[in-house]
Amino acid sequence: MSKSSTASRLAGLGLFLSFCWMPAAMATGTAYADAVLEALAKKGLLTDQEVHDIKLDARQAARQEQAQSAGVKATPGATQQGLLAKAAQTVSQAVKPKPGFPDYRVWGRLQPRYTYVPSKDGREGTSSFTFRRARIGLKGYLADKMPFRYQYEASNEIPGLSNVTNLLDAWVGFEHFRDQIGDIIVGQQFIPGYTRAPQLSASVERKFPEFLYPGLAGRARGISLRRGDNGLPETTSKGVFDNHLLYGVGLFNTPDLALDNDNNELLFAATLGWRPTGQSVWPDEYAIKKRGFNYGFNAAYASSRDTATLDSGVQAAPPLNNPVELDNEWYSLWTDIEYGHWFGWASWNGFVSDARDGQVIDTDGLASDSLNSSAWAIGGSHTFPISGNPDIQGWALAFQYQSVDNDHPSRTRFFRDLTGRSAGELARGMNDGSAYHAIVTFILNRNARIINEFTHYNGTDGSVDHDSLVSQLQIDF
Repeated sequence: MSKSSTASRLAGLGLFLSFCWMPAAMATGTAYADAVLEALAKKGLLTDQEVHDIKLDARQAARQEQAQSAGVKATPGATQQGLLAKAAQTVSQAVKPKPGFPDYRVWGRLQPRYTYVPSKDGREGTSSFTFRRARIGLKGYLADKMPFRYQYEASNEIPGLSNVTNLLDAWVGFEHFRDQIGDIIVGQQFIPGYTRAPQLSASVERKFPEFLYPGLAGRARGISLRRGDNGLPETTSKGVFDNHLLYGVGLFNTPDLALDNDNNELLFAATLGWRPTGQSVWPDEYAIKKRGFNYGFNAAYASSRDTATLDSGVQAAPPLNNPVELDNEWYSLWTDIEYGHWFGWASWNGFVSDARDGQVIDTDGLASDSLNSSAWAIGGSHTFPISGNPDIQGWALAFQYQSVDNDHPSRTRFFRDLTGRSAGELARGMNDGSAYHAIVTFILNRNARIINEFTHYNGTDGSVDHDSLVSQLQIDF
């Protein structure tokens, strides 16, 4: 393993462990109230976000009451009453009838965007309108305790998986053993440990640690067992030990390094999460609604073989020149923190491929026994609600730093804007460098945002040094 790879791993571990000084919030005996809230959500009387907000509000109120009671400790019963009273108020505002089966709804996301990259150093500039995403899907329940999810990507900016072009999600779940071992998910899904749940996006681009994870956009076909909502959207189950410990394991078809086809091996993946507060961080990088202090830590591991890879970018070193066979391993660490209108995130991924026979050629054109890649990102945002409608409207500032040290030829072009596949676009990629992001977002309502992102790209070897400006309308329905 190269010194740079070892340093990158240690940097990633240090980044992750730097958050561990934070004290864990003490549980207040709200298991009964939590169970009632989750039952109401399952019946369709509360949304997942309403349950999440009710729990955070009640716990924060209990802490304030404890602090103001001159040493008189707040009782679990008082917290339970607060939780249930808030739930009753929310339910009374919008009571939904019990659904029949199949019960489903159409949903989707549109992200038209404008990208500007000035021409520089003899490279063609970019000024274009494209679709980052144009997705439509179905989700709901086929029968009692049998959820399903289907999602199709109509945009051509992201290549599809083999023989199911642009089909992103297609799975069925089984919640029959949810309280014992977890939810079972069968089909095309996110591999457990895909860095974080799909966010509502502080950045218009994917985070580069996620790009290193196995599968296409973190997805593959297989079977998984998940406990705890660390695996959103595949499961909304509660973790063990009062939602403090979350886990997931799975077996999947192994994608080869080219990402767009399967080989004849299986991939094993596992993830573990810890929630010191017993409450999962809500998956939105903008805290439009004021929230209590909450955070979580997560780790993941995956391994597979890559036999007779079709990736032309990874070939055995001369004189063999045969398709190389690799043993692949992925390592991931990530954390999210929220408080008030602040939200912070950090993630790191390492990807190691060891050649079993012969040597491989890395991104520098050098022969090696293994390929070692890593990437990490850290960022934060602050939301400013608009008076009059502070729970759903506002604007936000966000900043993010990313770094990559990539040896895999199949994972090049980290820091290019996803606006097309012309020679000018692809030439902007780099394998070793950093990106600095400044983002201004306008949150129009619960389903519409305008995200404006300025990014400076800086390659370590000086091959890439340019800026980009992306403005994107994001609409969920």
